[in-house]
Amino acid sequence: MLMRKGVKRIVFAFMLLSVPVVSAEPISILQEAIPQPVQIIAVLPPIELPDISYGVASWYSKQDKFIHIHTANGEIFDDSKLTCASWDFDFGTSLEIKNLSNDKSVICRVNDRGPAKHLHRSIDLTNAAFREIADPKSGLIRVSITKSN
Repeated sequence: MLMRKGVKRIVFAFMLLSVPVVSAEPISILQEAIPQPVQIIAVLPPIELPDISYGVASWYSKQDKFIHIHTANGEIFDDSKLTCASWDFDFGTSLEIKNLSNDKSVICRVNDRGPAKHLHRSIDLTNAAFREIADPKSGLIRVSITKSN
């Protein structure tokens, strides 16, 4: 009886798999190669570290040129509220903005987009929010920005 070439290979492979394997190595050497269980001393819950970014903050008000009546999310712009403009955070996100020179901080809600990207600033605060952490005459301040809960 003639067998096809492919069938011969399958039969040969099956014969190889059915041959018992005997090791010349003592069992104790094999056991040393197998990792032993590790004793767990303590399991700590995962720690969620705050995402902090650093940059320069500026401020804007309704007296500035080119300020729209509405913010990017559709609210009426009100520079007496503690809000801010950011490209990096979703609308409604609360952010803690901390002035790095005096450690004063303010919680702002993102409701607008900005600052203009060519200015290389991280965030624009309303006049009211900026006054909480610095004198508006300073114009620009170095800040840390952290999501607030």
